[in-house]
Amino acid sequence: MMGKGQVRMHGQRHRGRMQGVTQTGFSLIEVVVALAVFSIGMLAIFSMQFSAIKTNAVGRGVTENITVATGKVERLMALPYTHADLLAGSHQVAQDADGIDNNLDGNVDEPGETGYLLVDWQIQDDCLGSDFQGHKCVQVHVSSNVNGKRVKEIRLDFIKANML
Repeated sequence: MMGKGQVRMHGQRHRGRMQGVTQTGFSLIEVVVALAVFSIGMLAIFSMQFSAIKTNAVGRGVTENITVATGKVERLMALPYTHADLLAGSHQVAQDADGIDNNLDGNVDEPGETGYLLVDWQIQDDCLGSDFQGHKCVQVHVSSNVNGKRVKEIRLDFIKANML
């Protein structure tokens, strides 16, 4: 029999307060703190993922612009020195005749096609001075516009020589 103030635990009698009993598991505060730390870590990971996605999209746009500009440079370099596209001044081809699928529907240069890429080029005759005649300096610009904002602009410069 146990008297008043005695507690039976694990087959042993104890007087007053329980002693020698170990707690197992986590308290509610420990669980909440662990979840808070885990949540902050997950938010950091998600933030890095969103940043990587945005950076990849920007890189894709720059790569696309450089590819289009390089293609235009190669086409201009292949033209004869006296071709109309190499006359001094500014040149721009309509978007429905520029060789680019501007509206990304799989068809190149449809009638009335508009899109986000603009290609233009400037020609200057004998830009290196009178000592170096028979050349043209060409600047090719490609800019991409998304929602009416100029997003990226690429400029490639080259010299077209009059090969005799």
